[in-house]
Amino acid sequence: MERAQLANNIFSYFNDLGGEIDWRALTTPLDVHVTEKGQYLFQQGDSAKRLYFLHSGLVRYVSVSDQGKEFTQTFAQAPRIIGSTRAMVTGSPVLFGIQALEDCVISSYDWAEFYQQMRHDNAFLECYLHFLESIFIAKEERESTFVKDSAERRYLNFCQAYPTLKERISQQYIASYIGITPVALSRIRQQLKLSNQG
Repeated sequence: MERAQLANNIFSYFNDLGGEIDWRALTTPLDVHVTEKGQYLFQQGDSAKRLYFLHSGLVRYVSVSDQGKEFTQTFAQAPRIIGSTRAMVTGSPVLFGIQALEDCVISSYDWAEFYQQMRHDNAFLECYLHFLESIFIAKEERESTFVKDSAERRYLNFCQAYPTLKERISQQYIASYIGITPVALSRIRQQLKLSNQG
């Protein structure tokens, strides 16, 4: 894809969030990252002070404990903004990595420059607010399901939230996302298959 097309994809994504933004103020250069399946856009502890946009493909957010155990925090499929708001805004090292589960085309802007140039556009601020609201709502719902729902219900919630992904993502990563072992997930899937047959 040409850089102009990549930029237009980002503009359209923001505009679809609720307003007609005047993008003429944006002059900061766009970087392009082609991230192959299995590779990381960035890893836990890296610097990631950029606004990333996933044009094609599928990624997972993954954190690693001090004991080396991986936890899948969430999945993101194109098109959408990805990255770490905390790292982007504060300059702190990222608390998770982003791994490509499929070949991905990702572009990015330096966040400080991007925001400095766009912060006077009220339509942009409103669209970005809508995006942040959607993140916070999803985070609250995910935290709630870990407190009150069974593993089976968490799996069904995953299937509802990501209806096209259960065949594209390995069972290991889905199990990690809902907080159980792959063996337990296999058992749940088998039980659901049997109950649907009855």
